[in-house]
Order: sequence, then structure tokens, then C-alpha cells
Amino acid sequence: MLMTTAEIAPAAAGPRSDARTALLRGARIVAAAAVTVMVLLLDLISYAQLIFSGPLAESRAAGLSALLAAYVLGSLVFIAIRRTARVSLSFIGAAAIVQAAIAAAVAGQLEEAGVTDPETVGQLVLVACGVSTFAAGVVFVLLGTLRASLLAQLLPYPVLAGFLGGVGLLFLRSGVQIGGHVDDPLGALVRALDPATLDPGRIDAGALARIALTLAIGFCAFYLPRIIRHWGTYPTVILASLVVVHLGLAWTGTSIGAAQGAGWLIEPLPAGSLLRPPAIGSLLAFDPHLLLPIWPKIATLVIVAVIIQILYVVSVELEIRRELNIDRIFVASGATNLVGSLFGSSAMGFGRTSTLLLHNIGGGHWLGWWLTLAVMAALLVIGASPLALLPRPLAGGALIAIGIGLLFNLSLACRTLPGWEIAIALVVCAATAFFGATTGFLVGVVLAILIFGVEYGQIGAIRRSLSGAERRSSIIRGPDAAARLQEAGGRTRIYTLQGYLFFLNAQAVYRRAAAEAGPLRVLILDFRETVGLDSSALIAFRKIGQLAEQRGFDVLLVHLTPRALRQVTRNGLAGEGRIQILNTLDEALRAAETTLLAEAGGAGPGEVAVFARHMADRLGGASGPGDFAPYMTVRDLSAGAVLMRQGEAAEALYFLETGVVSIEMEVPGRANLRLRTTTAGTVIGEIALVQGGRRTATAIAETSCRVVGIDRAALARMERERPDLALFFQRFLILELAGKVSDTNRLLEAEMQ
Repeated sequence: MLMTTAEIAPAAAGPRSDARTALLRGARIVAAAAVTVMVLLLDLISYAQLIFSGPLAESRAAGLSALLAAYVLGSLVFIAIRRTARVSLSFIGAAAIVQAAIAAAVAGQLEEAGVTDPETVGQLVLVACGVSTFAAGVVFVLLGTLRASLLAQLLPYPVLAGFLGGVGLLFLRSGVQIGGHVDDPLGALVRALDPATLDPGRIDAGALARIALTLAIGFCAFYLPRIIRHWGTYPTVILASLVVVHLGLAWTGTSIGAAQGAGWLIEPLPAGSLLRPPAIGSLLAFDPHLLLPIWPKIATLVIVAVIIQILYVVSVELEIRRELNIDRIFVASGATNLVGSLFGSSAMGFGRTSTLLLHNIGGGHWLGWWLTLAVMAALLVIGASPLALLPRPLAGGALIAIGIGLLFNLSLACRTLPGWEIAIALVVCAATAFFGATTGFLVGVVLAILIFGVEYGQIGAIRRSLSGAERRSSIIRGPDAAARLQEAGGRTRIYTLQGYLFFLNAQAVYRRAAAEAGPLRVLILDFRETVGLDSSALIAFRKIGQLAEQRGFDVLLVHLTPRALRQVTRNGLAGEGRIQILNTLDEALRAAETTLLAEAGGAGPGEVAVFARHMADRLGGASGPGDFAPYMTVRDLSAGAVLMRQGEAAEALYFLETGVVSIEMEVPGRANLRLRTTTAGTVIGEIALVQGGRRTATAIAETSCRVVGIDRAALARMERERPDLALFFQRFLILELAGKVSDTNRLLEAEMQ
């Protein structure tokens, strides 16, 4: 069958369109890889210049070899663990600043020890760098494995912003040093502007030109990508800077060698392969004592690397609108650093800029990632001597751009933070810039602790405060005893404590107790909702104990955790003076009520309550024992005897005239659960008399008891024979039920406060 022209055209256009789409996609992937390589190489050279500077300049090739080898092998390890997303590895810039301080400190110690051979010094410095990177790798793996990566975000934001701002200032200084090829850029600038030294013959015009160009490149590299939001803006700045420097050298007739000697280009790199044995081979020659002075710097490097890694992951998640498993990334980054530590590399991790370039240009295709890795591997195996054509101002400008970015973030933070938080951020920033990253971070940690103390101290340690009238024990007492307790209830205070107790909020508990100590007889401190306490909090509780001695009240500590109990015991608070430790709040309430009843003249365990008199007191009427005698049964129970058992038919009410009865619930496989305790003058089982059913608990005599009972049959007979007495009895039941409902509501209200 023949096809018409109209039918042939779409069929022919389809393959051409698909081929064109595939070609364009392939071109974007290659472009993504090329741009990513450009950015990575610039970072690589910049960090190598940063770490291996000054007396370590002769070891820069060894350092570059270590960085390249660690990157290539680390990338393979990273992607083997984190297989679900095409992400790029990179060196962590803020950590590189600390790594440079570590390298300089070790080099200085070696010089003092008389070790001056450049190769030996370089290898030992790489070992020290490897130790710090190894520490970062271990911490990364632990955080990822324990799913605790986000713990680093506990650092207060003003401290974090200030520290990173200070690191930004360090980047600015290092960028000017590298780009201008001067050891003291600020001094050089001051001397150039000082009228006393304003002699054209004494001014290094080349250094000033390099510094100016470095600053210009840095500002362009930071601001232009924010103004022109296109993936090609930053690479264009890099290429334009490269072209401008080389055109300038060509225009002045400066050769490559002369340009390198004058500081316009980085030092020449050795021809041929950069493959070298791992620095771990020099570990046996490394003196562990060299690590003692630098361990604070190593700790700072680890913390900075963790924080930066979290910030990078979170920002990339927002950019690519895809959730990344941050714990899995930390495990992969940790394994990468463990590999990199073998070579003496700087700390590595998830790369923000390079990952976004791969995704925004090439769509995050696997080919782009492999092309990037292939170029880096080729530089390591074949040689990286062409990198010597990279201008110093460009390497310094890259560091300047990072520094400006960190300072820009600090300025944004200062627009939204309150005044005192801005002051903290600026203090941390200044400490970091003037005294180094380690000192700055320590200042930040101290301020973070102070912030936590002040802020947390604003949260009251007392969640709620109740009186003994509002919260009663599980003992059901007769009306007389209940009335006496209600009257004296204000002499018992229950403080429910919360959170973590330390010197600030624990002192607030002491001040509250001191203010209420006048009428106090019993103070109960409930630790059920606390998570811990420190030694300074124990001082406050000791002061409460001394106050109790002076004012004559008891202090009962309840629901202490095992750890808190050990702390209290070790510090001698247990059993000291008027301080006692009890297991539960109910035990403490029972002890408090016993104390108050004894001081109020209440009857003891031998109290007797006659049923008929009890009803008469409740209703204000007159009825004698003889009236109810035909309808009542009397039982005498010895201690341990069962009055009624859970699951039996519920058909009778009991009134306890003497003794104590405990109400317990039987739970299969464990000891009975005590619900409440009743004393003389209380009613048990009144609901059963009204509605029947099955007993929901067991009543056991704790002491010798005398109980009187009325069952449903006797009540029915009373209604037939003595309607007036039955009405009197039913009114009594209504009051008993209403009283128990009121007690329950009061208890619920107290718990909900």
C-alpha cells in the first residue's frame, strides 16, 4: 500500500527530531561535565594554594597529588554507597581554612624540631592532614549510621552565622594573599597608601595590580551569577579572567616563566603523572606528639565539616526539589574521607556547586558524572602541568568569592536577628577573623552555652503547683478526716518539675519554695517529667533542705529516675534532715496526709464510724442503729481477708466502720495493682447496689476490720416496709456518688493544669 506525502512527512520528521533531541541532550551533558570540571579544578588549585603556602610551597605538587587521588577514589566510594542520585564530590572550603592552620602548625613544630627537608616536612604534614580527615570521616559515618546528622543544627544560628562570617574574612585574607602573591596584603596596602612611604620607587605596582584584579574577580564571581541567573555566568567569569590575564601578559611581552616568577601565574607543576604513594606510608615516621597542640584545630575542622555538609545538603534539596537521604550522604561522605585520609587530603563531602551544575545543565545524568571523574583521573595519571597556566588572581578570586558569600549570608542574618543576637554573631565573627577558626569556634561554643542557659532558664522548672486540697492521695477517708484534710490542705504543696534542671531554673524552684514556706508543712517535688539534673541543681535542692530545717516543713522527693537517684544519694541528700525520697506521688501524699491529720488531732487507725450516725451526719436527720439493723449484715474481717473479689456478682454495698481496706485490681501474670485505700467511715461498692453487674476490683482487709453491708434484696425489702427509711438511704447514696464524682473531677482538673 502506498503512503501519501502527508503521511510520509511525520514519519520522516520523527527520527530526525529524536536524533536532534538526543544530540542536544548529549551536548548539555558534555557541557555540564566541562563546566563542573572547570569549577572543581579552580577549587582544587585554590585549596592547594591555601593549604600548601609559605614554607610548604615546595610541597604543593605533593598536596595537589593527594587532593586529586583522594577525589578520584573518594568519588568512586561515594557513588558506590550513594547510588540513587548523581551528586558530585567536592572539598569543603570552610574546612580547608582550618586544614591550612593545621598544616602551618605542624610545619612550625617540625621547623622547631630541626626538620627542614621539604619532602620530609611535606609528607609529615600530609599525615597530619590525613589524621584530621580521618577524624572527620569517623564522625560522619557515626552520625549517618546513628541517624543523628541533624544534631549539628543544635548550634544557635547567631553563633553559626558569626563563625561562618569570620571564616569568610579568613577567605578574603587568604584570597588576597594568594592572588596578590604577598604575605601581608593589609600591610602592603597600608604602606602603599601611607604618605610617609609614598615613593613610586618603593611601591610594588605589580602586587597592587594583582590584588586589585583578585578583588575584581572575586566580586564578579560572587555578584554576577546572582544578577545574571544562568548556569554559564560563573564559568564565563572564570574563562574571561583567564583570557584577560594571558592577554595582558602577551601585551607586555611577559613569558610564562617570567609570569610565574612575578606571581601572575601559579608555580610550575612537575611534568608527567602525579601518582604518588599514599601519605599513610609515612605514618610510622610521624611523631604522635605533634598532634597534641593541634587537636583543638582537628575538632574544629570536624565540626565545621559537619555543619557545612548539612547546609549544602539542605540547600541542594531546595534547589533540585528532591529529598536527599542526609544520613546516607553522611555515611558516604564519611567513607570518602576515610579513603582520602590515606593520601592526606583535606576534608571532602557532598559538593553543592558542582552537584547543582550537573543537575541544572545536564539534568544530573550519569554520563556527566563519569565524564567529570574521567577528566580528574586523567589529570592524576597523565599529568596536570597545564594547570600552571592558571592565574594566581583567579585562584585567589575564587576564595574571595567564597568569603564574600559567607559575609553576605551574615549580613542577611543581621537584618532579621534581634540586636543581642547580632552582637553575638559579630563577636564570634571578629574572634574567628582575628584569632583563627579554632578560637572563634570555641568562643561560639561558649556563647552558645550561655544562650542556651539564658533561654532555657526562661522556661519555668515548675510545670504546675497544687495544694493538698487540690490533689489528694488514693486513700478514701471518712467525712471528718476529709474535712480536716481539706482545711489543712494548703499546708501541702506539690511542685511538678519539668525539663532539664540546672543552676538557673533550679534556683527558681528554691525561690518559689522560700516564698511559700510560711504555712508549709510538706513540700512534694515530683520529678516525673524531668529529663535530668546537674550538680548545680543539687545545690538548690540542698538549700531547700536547709530552708525546711529553718521553717519546719518536710521535703519529699518522688519519681526520681535511677540516674537522678544516684546523684541525690551520692551528694548526701537522701535522708538528710527533712528530705526524704519516696517512690510515687501517692506515697508522698499519703505521708503528708498522715502528718497533717496527726497534727490536727485526727483519729488513728483505731477510728470508729457508726453507719447510722454517719448517714445522719451527712443528711442532717435522725436515725438509729435499730432502724437499719433488720436490713444490714455485719462482718468482722481479719487482716488479709477478702471482702469482695473481682469478677463476682456485685449486689451489695459495704460501710467500713473500723479498719483499713485496700482496693486492688487483679492483673494476669503480675502482682495486684493497688487502686486506692479506704479507712473507717467510707463506703465501698455503692454503684453495685444500684446497677448490679460484676465486681471490677478486689477488696482486701489490711487490718482487722468491721464492715456492715446492705444488699439489693435488703434494699428492696426496706422500700416495701420502710419507704421513709429507704428514701433517707437513697438520698445518702446520691450524696456519696456526687462526692466521688466531685473528687474525680477535681483530680482530673489538677492533672490537666
